[in-house]
Amino acid sequence: MKILRIIYDWPPPWQGLAPHPYELTVSQAKKGHTIEIFCGRWPRAGSVETPKGVKILPIMREPFPGTIFFTSSVVLFFKYLCWRKKNKDVDIIHSHGHFAVWIYMYRSFLQKFFPWSKELKTPLVVHFHNIAEDRWNSMVRQKKQISILSKYLVWPLSVFSDKKAVKSAAACVFVSMENKKKAIELYKANTQRCFVVETGVNPNLFKPVTQEEKEKSRRDIGFDIYDKIVLNHGVMSERKNILLLIEAMKFLPRNYKLLLVGSGDLGYMGKINEEIKVSGLSDRIMQTGYTPYPQTPVGYQISDIFVLPSSWEGLPKVVMQGIACGTPCLVSGFKLSQEIRGLYYLESLKPEYIASYITNILDNPISVDSSRVSAIYSWDARARELEQVYEFAKKNYLL
Repeated sequence: MKILRIIYDWPPPWQGLAPHPYELTVSQAKKGHTIEIFCGRWPRAGSVETPKGVKILPIMREPFPGTIFFTSSVVLFFKYLCWRKKNKDVDIIHSHGHFAVWIYMYRSFLQKFFPWSKELKTPLVVHFHNIAEDRWNSMVRQKKQISILSKYLVWPLSVFSDKKAVKSAAACVFVSMENKKKAIELYKANTQRCFVVETGVNPNLFKPVTQEEKEKSRRDIGFDIYDKIVLNHGVMSERKNILLLIEAMKFLPRNYKLLLVGSGDLGYMGKINEEIKVSGLSDRIMQTGYTPYPQTPVGYQISDIFVLPSSWEGLPKVVMQGIACGTPCLVSGFKLSQEIRGLYYLESLKPEYIASYITNILDNPISVDSSRVSAIYSWDARARELEQVYEFAKKNYLL
């Protein structure tokens, strides 16, 4: 099968969504599919990751934040048209997010006025890692700070892109049942076209280590073997509520340390650094900044607990990675479709509550079902699920 993947985030850097489409692509390539990828690239981002059987087609990333709809996505559209003229034999177009907004509009136009177009004979599958309107509503409900640019440009265009994607896709893939429900509720998505394929994990990369290895890695990084390490890993942003997690540290004993792995925009990182300073927690919080994906397992393997107090999530890969490493996870903003031993959900985001839940988990430890997660949520398993979605799309591209 020949697949065209359209994804803005592709490594390097390994930030944001990048590991998800990368791992999915690797698993699909192992099955013998040929894959070409349109992705956003900085000129000096380093040598692009190119798995065997994959061809990378780079597009210059947005020059200024929030301008992707008028810059990179426009360039993508015209390059896509040129590519399609030479590649009429592609079996599936698999797009992730808003990068392909102009392609969604183009195909919606053809569906309405030229339904016999050859372009439409190649089915489009759109992957939703979140639902823009639901995120926007959540920001308003929780009175989160929304920039002028986001409020009047980025969020409205993201919602517009979602709606066009739902309308033009032969099949829609959602990373959680909640996202699927919201797309049906807010965008009137056709239920027959909606599928849930949850995020995955690489069990060869994310796995438990021995106590000896754990203690050695702790010493190498600068932690004491008797410290209780609380980990948060991912993009630092308002909705992740890192400030609440820092505040929760004030209610924990001094041997509890917080490890923050990841980076964010200068504004929010400034708030984090100020909160650490004001709270007098500089000696109990370690920040590593951006960490390449292949190196991130160490953070889980040395930690006692992973905490993600998000306002909302799709289905974060970082949680699957934590469970696969044998680290209990305390989370919010989403729920898995099935129960996993070692995964706990926050019912409140008050710092005192977060702190008390952390101590309760660590004072009453249970085994984490890492082997089950590695089997059920492997990327190879996710690639097999997508095969079924592709088959549906090829049979029902004009449904």
